[in-house]
Amino acid sequence: MYDFSQFGLRIMVCILVACRIMTFSSVAQINSSGYATVEVTDYFIEYPDITLRDNIYIFCRENGNLSASLDEVPGDLVFEWAVYDPLVPGFGAPFTTDTGRSSQVSGLESGGYQVRISNASGLDTLFRAWLFVNNPGVKAQVVRHDCQVLDLKGVVEVDTFFYYHPQSNEINTLSGSFTFNWLADPSLASGIANRLDPRIWNPPSVKTEYKLTINYHSCQASDTVTEDPVTTHAVFTLQPGEGGAPLEVGFDAGESQNAAEYEWYFDYQPGDFELGIPGGFTTDPVHTYNIPGEYYVLLRTISPSLCEDSLMYSEPIRVYPSQLEVPNVFSPGGDEYNNVFMVRSVSLKDFNGVIYNRNGRRVYEWTDPSRGWDGKVDGKLASPGVYFYLVTGVGWDDIEYEFTGPLYLYRGR
Repeated sequence: MYDFSQFGLRIMVCILVACRIMTFSSVAQINSSGYATVEVTDYFIEYPDITLRDNIYIFCRENGNLSASLDEVPGDLVFEWAVYDPLVPGFGAPFTTDTGRSSQVSGLESGGYQVRISNASGLDTLFRAWLFVNNPGVKAQVVRHDCQVLDLKGVVEVDTFFYYHPQSNEINTLSGSFTFNWLADPSLASGIANRLDPRIWNPPSVKTEYKLTINYHSCQASDTVTEDPVTTHAVFTLQPGEGGAPLEVGFDAGESQNAAEYEWYFDYQPGDFELGIPGGFTTDPVHTYNIPGEYYVLLRTISPSLCEDSLMYSEPIRVYPSQLEVPNVFSPGGDEYNNVFMVRSVSLKDFNGVIYNRNGRRVYEWTDPSRGWDGKVDGKLASPGVYFYLVTGVGWDDIEYEFTGPLYLYRGR
């Protein structure tokens, strides 16, 4: 019996008492299908004219298959399959025998397999291969989760595959290690460190799924752990951002994440050690600014787990300083312009305007700066000519204003 291998095979055929060498250019070996990847043994088998290594077919979680044939040898062949037994040590008795042009065995567990191929013409040769049913396992865990950090831990289990030199029976180990990666859904802006036990600083404030995937000899395994948030994330908008006093501003923190409590600081001074007394505890408060100036707003949210987050609005709210301007001419009823004698005011808390005729008689008075005199007296159009006004006001910044002077009333023809 001759022991040949997979590549550049020479088969010795003995007919009667004469022997000759038949050289085949094709590759005759044990094949497989449906495997994840194929490796080769570390050991070498030396033959008279070639040195070869055996294949290791790796299947993921399912038992594998092997097949053998010698296509260039005519006639039927006998295939005897045996499995390596380290207790023998060596390949034991055949566990199955086939006759035909080819043979396949399936449902194979991890181990070494040998097929002996013979025929009636004296052919007698051996092929070998190893098969590894690879079943990696992984477990994703959360071991710590508080306001500052979330610690993950991955536990990986992989089988070590042993194979043996078919001549010396020396034990060998399939080389190679697993690779892994963590993914978060929703994704984390800072990512996850490339380690089995990563630490995430400032954990997300939304429910997040953490998935650990490993790859071991082209076979994957993954596990996920879903973690409810303990932190919070403060977000808010405001409208309007500027205007005259009194300025009513609405706030909306509805986009804040995992917030159980809201603390608003409507006049926050950056750099203060103390925030002061908060001015609201709802999601969407309304605050009125009476004093002209610039105001920074800060929101602090508190999660059910008592974690906190704060956000200061990027731009200050601007309340315009007080202003009062009085025109000295108008033309009621003449055209579309200047039909009402009105003052231009900003941020006034008190206002009073009085119109007098040339005789000193008060003909009109108003206290709303958004209104004015339409040039009528007792419901009738006033006579053209010179009138006098007295306008006073006090701003929310306590600046006092007083204007007096003549007012010229013109009427178009």
